[in-house]
Amino acid sequence: MNKMNFGNKDLELTELEKRFSQILREQRPSAGFYHSLRDELSRSKIFELRRSLGAILVASFAALFAGALSASIILLAHKSRRRLTV
Repeated sequence: MNKMNFGNKDLELTELEKRFSQILREQRPSAGFYHSLRDELSRSKIFELRRSLGAILVASFAALFAGALSASIILLAHKSRRRLTV
């Protein structure tokens, strides 16, 4: 009986999802509005600043990673050289 109850709940959830998808499909903006808004936002100064800030962050993280990798390699080489001389 417990499995049957879960089956009914799954069916109810599926029906609810179908209803929501039908309702939300009617609320979507038109493609023309979407493209004009996207073009307007892409020309916006705030999005240009956001893109440049993102590029700066990516470059900073890359430099940080390269520095950490270099330091690890140098430390490993120093330890291995110390083992060979002892």
